Amino acid sequence: MGKEWLWWLGEFGLAAAVAVVAGFVTGSIPISILYGLFVGTVFFILREHRRVSTKFEQHVDELENKALDLPPTLRHKKDVDPYLQQLVRAYKNETYRLAKEATDGEVLLKAHALPNIAMELIKLARPGDEIFATNYGVMFDTPQGDAARQLVFDQAAKGVHITRVFIEGFTATSDDKKRLKQEMDRQKEHINVRFAKESRLPPEARNNSLILFGRYAAYANYVKLSGISKGQLVDEIRINTRPDELAQAKEIAETVIKLSEEYK
Repeated sequence: MGKEWLWWLGEFGLAAAVAVVAGFVTGSIPISILYGLFVGTVFFILREHRRVSTKFEQHVDELENKALDLPPTLRHKKDVDPYLQQLVRAYKNETYRLAKEATDGEVLLKAHALPNIAMELIKLARPGDEIFATNYGVMFDTPQGDAARQLVFDQAAKGVHITRVFIEGFTATSDDKKRLKQEMDRQKEHINVRFAKESRLPPEARNNSLILFGRYAAYANYVKLSGISKGQLVDEIRINTRPDELAQAKEIAETVIKLSEEYK
């Protein structure tokens, strides 16, 4: 039963309050009782409808997962992070889409790139939260890069504390270095901007990362092409919510900050 008795107590209290007000306004005890019963009945129906709908959705999820040979549903497990549930649900829907397209003889593959995930995580930050990110100069001169940059500025204006360390890679060309400087100039008035050369960083810090302290740590490993200006392809993205991983992510972030310098 859990805390269900609290709900019943709240419903009874609401019905009683409505009955008292109705009795005071109309001066009629029968009418006040009818109003109280009406409100109680309406809330009972709404509650039962929500309970039945939730059970139905859970049953559908379980059937879908069995059909796809997936683990038990995540949506109704309170110990699973809501954002990770959202990602799993999105990929399951993607699987359905691909299966439908495959029956027509053609499929469209969509990459869930780091910038998309980074933007989602940044949107989850609340005023007072701290975000740490590294960047090698990827996605700056694109519409997606413009949207991500503006989101960072908007969140910073709302009170989210953001530190971004721009990294000059081993293979950075003179043009890459120029573009990196231009981007740092764009962002330094809005967030805490720092700079580091890849050669100074420990191996575990040599990737694009975004850490929402205490909640999420996301890392992207890249298939590196010939220079940043030629672009980079995301090989894999890893997102952690486990306390031990978050503690390690914080240590790495602190190390990178110590090895970097403030950009003014």
